[in-house]
Amino acid sequence: MADLTIRPLSSVDDVRAAASLFDRIWGERRVVGAPLLRALAAHGGQVLGAFQNDEMVGAQVGLIGLGESGPLLHSHITGVAPEVQHQGVGFRLKLAQREWCLERGIDTVSWTFDPLVARNARFNLHKLGAVAVRFHRDYYGPMYDAFNRGDRSDRLEVHWELRTPRVEAACAGPVPERSGEVAVLLGEKDGWPEPQRGSGGPPLSVRVPLDYHGLREDEPAAAAAWRDAVADALETAFADGLRGGDFTRQGAYVLEPT
Repeated sequence: MADLTIRPLSSVDDVRAAASLFDRIWGERRVVGAPLLRALAAHGGQVLGAFQNDEMVGAQVGLIGLGESGPLLHSHITGVAPEVQHQGVGFRLKLAQREWCLERGIDTVSWTFDPLVARNARFNLHKLGAVAVRFHRDYYGPMYDAFNRGDRSDRLEVHWELRTPRVEAACAGPVPERSGEVAVLLGEKDGWPEPQRGSGGPPLSVRVPLDYHGLREDEPAAAAAWRDAVADALETAFADGLRGGDFTRQGAYVLEPT
């Protein structure tokens, strides 16, 4: 999308458009309200919009906070209009987020995502070079949007260390696929999760369905089994001091020592 432009949002019209876009993407009213976006934009928060031919097709919101080693940006929400997804808009928004942070002396961005959504895991860990540092079971409690309604809100927390060679390489171009053997902590058999706890490592792999939302629609019992099995495997791995360093094209986390 060569004609895509990204800029900060601050006017009332801008933040209302962003709030409406989030509602359309998530299928819920007031995912992030326009008054909150207006306040964030006016007081140092990050509120960015992506535009194609003057139409907003993506938006991103971040909150400045304090991490263990100093200031960070918590990237609360990034959304891309369904009709332009998989065309690089999300990647361009993250690059703009990185530039915004570096201009302000912020070196770390954090966010959370559902570990069962393979495409997000691949984007976050492989394409962007972020690292999964914590697993949170039922992080938000019950949620009522189109993606999370009726499901447990498990989340992986990632840190995107903006000045590291890993992230610089990821932002500059395609990342090579990982090579070498990886022992299996959680695998798959006939569409169902198959724990393999005594299989060696690290690094260890944890498999997830390639289309969890489709599986939840078609086979809810299998989806529920995956939800619990992935949560158990990730809790075990993080308790053992591992982190999520990559996500393979085949649909598996690669967990390695910190």
